[in-house]
Amino acid sequence: MRTFIFSLTILWTLGAEGQTKFTFTESGLTPESIITSIENLSATDLHNKTLNWIITTYKNPKTEIDNQVILLTGIKENVIQSDKQYFHMQYTIKIVFEKHQYTFEPLTIQTKANSKYDMGWKEIDLKNGAAFFKKGKPIKKTKSYVKDIPEVLNELNSSLYNYLISH
Repeated sequence: MRTFIFSLTILWTLGAEGQTKFTFTESGLTPESIITSIENLSATDLHNKTLNWIITTYKNPKTEIDNQVILLTGIKENVIQSDKQYFHMQYTIKIVFEKHQYTFEPLTIQTKANSKYDMGWKEIDLKNGAAFFKKGKPIKKTKSYVKDIPEVLNELNSSLYNYLISH
């Protein structure tokens, strides 16, 4: 039993290290998508297990589904802090399934102030992060955006991956 657990831990670690992580730079979100292979699962298995992951992860998921693509829209509350203000983050992720792999691609990121006044959602440009940087370094006021946006996306992708390999 110990050998099995040890082997499983090694495989999980190697799989997780093989995954690329999202980062937010002056060029925007990089990479644009992450392709993850899971050799023992077909495209249909990946699709069905991803649907189960969505059902167990979200209370009222907003999804658009077809045979090989799922569009998932979710909200993470109070994830970004700028000065003393907190912001919610709404994301739309496109998950595409092919033989033994899935592609995790953030399509849109929007933020909205946590306030009693609804000031609406503001789109974040995923292809240009220059507004968050000055002289190659994150601006103090926007440092949380640069750190927290990719962190949320990486957590989602890791959660999906872990669910797929363990269920």
